[in-house]
Amino acid sequence: MTDLASPSPHFRLERLAEGITAAIATDDGFGLCNSGIIDLGDSTVVFDSMLTPQAADDLRRVAERLTGHPVAYLVNSHYHGDHIRGNGSFPSVRIVSTQKVRELIDERAAKALESDQRSAVTDIEDLRAGRLSAGPRDRRIFEGWFQGILATPRGLLIPLPDMFVEDRLVLRGTKRELWVMTFGGGHSPSDVLAYCPEKRIAFLGDLLSVGFHPSVGDGFPTEWIRILGSVRRLGVHWALPGHGSVGREGDISTLQDYLRALVRLANSARRQGQTRADLNSVPIPSEFSDWCFRLFFAENLARAFDLLPA
Repeated sequence: MTDLASPSPHFRLERLAEGITAAIATDDGFGLCNSGIIDLGDSTVVFDSMLTPQAADDLRRVAERLTGHPVAYLVNSHYHGDHIRGNGSFPSVRIVSTQKVRELIDERAAKALESDQRSAVTDIEDLRAGRLSAGPRDRRIFEGWFQGILATPRGLLIPLPDMFVEDRLVLRGTKRELWVMTFGGGHSPSDVLAYCPEKRIAFLGDLLSVGFHPSVGDGFPTEWIRILGSVRRLGVHWALPGHGSVGREGDISTLQDYLRALVRLANSARRQGQTRADLNSVPIPSEFSDWCFRLFFAENLARAFDLLPA
């Protein structure tokens, strides 16, 4: 991997291979999620459009500068706002995802943005007053996150996917091909990934986090573990997560271990007759205790608990 000159306050660039670049969200920028730029040779693919139009405008300009081609395809990994709110910065492109992701964006994206913008001012006040359980790095990230939400135009229109994958869709160019794939829903009700078989590089969205607690709020831990197993069988060399630094196959295995720990702890709590409220006192396992977004852990454990059979 090679670090490239920083083109934006919202992300930095890492060259993963010839024609394949990662845009890694900066801690205090308005990007929040990572994105990928893939040069197919005669067309360009961008994977995920980040949290805000400001970050996405920079992402599009950088993608076209790096590849020499307009962006032809934008992949939406799932419906969460930090991965799709930049969609409008990519006019005249095909937006690729599943039919389910399109439905979820259509049903939930506008309401989620409105809700986020109502709460962002209070969230910033709570953050600065120390009422959120966040370490120094988390505070920088949350500050950028909340400020990005406030900087997003109210009533932002988010273009919907118009090109769909059911299993695997191959985007072919003159230099390489990109497989856009889905194994179902793990992090969200429907998750999309992309894989460049030539270089064994995967773009996983929030199916992978490296050094960050994932959000399991509307996910399915056991299905997520299965999906990551399918990803590992692709023979991944590099994996771009939704959050954190570029990972390897071992980082995928580590997140499987995290999800297994959630299920194990939830089952233990159920056997001991604990309630959902009791989960707030469960400590984070030591191997994950220094990860960012630590305040997600209790919510993740509660989600695993809620999904247990009655």
